Amino acid sequence: MPLGPGTPRAVTASKVSESEWGVGSMTEQSMGRDGDPRAAEEMPLHELIAEDFVTHERNLVSPGFWALAVHRLGARVDRLGPHSARKPLTSAHKLLATTVDWVWGIRVPTHTRVGRRVHIWHFGSLLLNARSIGDDVHIRHDTTFGPLRAARQDDLSALPVIGSRVEIGAGACVLGGITIGDGARVGANTVVIEAVPPGATVFGVPSRVIPG
Repeated sequence: MPLGPGTPRAVTASKVSESEWGVGSMTEQSMGRDGDPRAAEEMPLHELIAEDFVTHERNLVSPGFWALAVHRLGARVDRLGPHSARKPLTSAHKLLATTVDWVWGIRVPTHTRVGRRVHIWHFGSLLLNARSIGDDVHIRHDTTFGPLRAARQDDLSALPVIGSRVEIGAGACVLGGITIGDGARVGANTVVIEAVPPGATVFGVPSRVIPG
């Protein structure tokens, strides 16, 4: 999609499918830098966490690494061990997730599907309540993903979809059941309430596509 002065500011998300915005399935998104085509859900938990560790520059005290590691554990509880072991694992995850939230201010709900090599660069005031976050996404502090209006907790259609290779600037808000296309860039302190085309750069309140 060409981007220039004539590009419309936004398109209502309900009129455009995710595939039209260049956001494929998690499997399609996962052909990573190493040529490994597996989606995050297809990888063993230890391999996925090891990849997150490398993504966060092998920094064992990186808050972003620990936030994702705890999230990965919570998302896999139903697949770990016998049924009798899941209740203590669920309790342990809730305790760890609460600790990450209180200590570093990072919250990633278990229903958020997180792709590979996601990098949370800083900590503090991060709520990543999205339907899904693609591969190779970079997220900075004070970022909010969530519904535009009050919605039921199980209404995932009210939550945004973040494509692969998206750059999220500090203080950005991405709200509602919209799609941020692959390779898009969201500027610092930008409020996004309408879909963003693949490869576009948006900035402002409300967000506008920046030509060029």
